[in-house]
Amino acid sequence: MPSEDSGIGWTDSTWNPVHGCFKTSEGCANCYASVQSQRWDHTEHAWTVDNAEANVQLQRDHLDWPRNRDPKRIFVNSMSDLFLPEDLVPDDYLHDVFDVIEDCDQHVFQALTKHGAEHDNRMLVWDREATRWPDNLWMGVTVESAERTYRIEHLRNTAASTKWVSFEPLLGRVGIDADDLEGIDWVVIGGESGPDADRREMDHAWAREIRDAAKAQDIPVFFKQSSARYPERDRRLAEAGEDLNEAALLGADQTEYRELPELTPALRDARPDLAGQEVTVDA
Repeated sequence: MPSEDSGIGWTDSTWNPVHGCFKTSEGCANCYASVQSQRWDHTEHAWTVDNAEANVQLQRDHLDWPRNRDPKRIFVNSMSDLFLPEDLVPDDYLHDVFDVIEDCDQHVFQALTKHGAEHDNRMLVWDREATRWPDNLWMGVTVESAERTYRIEHLRNTAASTKWVSFEPLLGRVGIDADDLEGIDWVVIGGESGPDADRREMDHAWAREIRDAAKAQDIPVFFKQSSARYPERDRRLAEAGEDLNEAALLGADQTEYRELPELTPALRDARPDLAGQEVTVDA
């Protein structure tokens, strides 16, 4: 079901016109969505490519959920990926989803993909053939490691009006500089959350490198969380050392970044509470 109130710091609600996915890269290893889906019996099988046909569900009964709701930020497919292969999510259904996004211009819709830059390059094919990117859609890619930075280039080559990169879960040094983020409008950084036995720890030095590259391009930064048992914990970036404890020992600053890219006029007018987070671009 959609969630009216999300615990994710950079959004307000979640909307899942698609449910289910399959793991495609190292960032998926401890996928929260797959755990929750199987815990609540929404899917029966492990989220592997062999089980994708059984697990991926087009939830047509959820399509109209954003209509007639007050303006908000809505995370699209927190339990899936818009740009799964076409045999799982057909173009016709993507158009149905985009119809709702365009019709509900009181909202900002936030989408992330890993799959769109894999397999059949679905996101670039969509860009070339459908050329449909609503102004109120913030389209993003997940980059969890240096091996996945090509996803940024895929995103940059689309006509999406607002482009963003989520470096979460950040699993290692990505090794980017300011030039690598040219044309990107927003950066989110976060460590992995989960049980101690499974969680892969984020070194804040990796996050600082991304922050520095983004700030050199005047890109707003949202530091979502450090690595911790539960999400949205330790939401400050250590300015020295590998974590907040080491920063404290070193007497280093700890900085909070909760910035957002430029809002649509409709959302800006309806949500003055977000004004302090919005970073506007000079004309």
